[in-house]
Amino acid sequence: MHPITALQTEWSLFSRDVERSAVGAAAELGVAFVPYSPLGRGFLTGAFTDAGTDLSGSDFRQLLPRFTGDNAKANTALLAPLHKIAAGHGATTAQIALAWVQQRAQAHGLTVVPIPGTRKRTRLLENAAATRITLSAEELALLEPIAGQVAGDRYADMSLTSAAREG
Repeated sequence: MHPITALQTEWSLFSRDVERSAVGAAAELGVAFVPYSPLGRGFLTGAFTDAGTDLSGSDFRQLLPRFTGDNAKANTALLAPLHKIAAGHGATTAQIALAWVQQRAQAHGLTVVPIPGTRKRTRLLENAAATRITLSAEELALLEPIAGQVAGDRYADMSLTSAAREG
């Protein structure tokens, strides 16, 4: 028998349900946390001007409620503080979102290794540079309410997610 050494689940500015119990339990047990989609499946990069129409026909995100119709428009509006903070740091919104994950992990006394889904070398370097960004208490406060305002679920069927288990 081998003890659990890592927990992998979604955690981002858009998806914080794991903070209800999984994050605390992982910290208490000394289990590393491996957040996937720390960039909100790309939404937090600011790359989508109108998420519902910016996606190609084969992009699975077209099936995700957060990326469609009025939800997409509402969620795009939530990025305003992220853009403001990024501009103040001379950084990208992706870097701010990754710095946020790092600082939330530190606040919980948790080892974290995010998986941002990087496909290009330039993005790898950009993402790594996020580890050098420290967000102020005021900046963290601006980002705090975002998850509670996100329109639409992560998936069309949420029954197998941590949100269903931790709700």
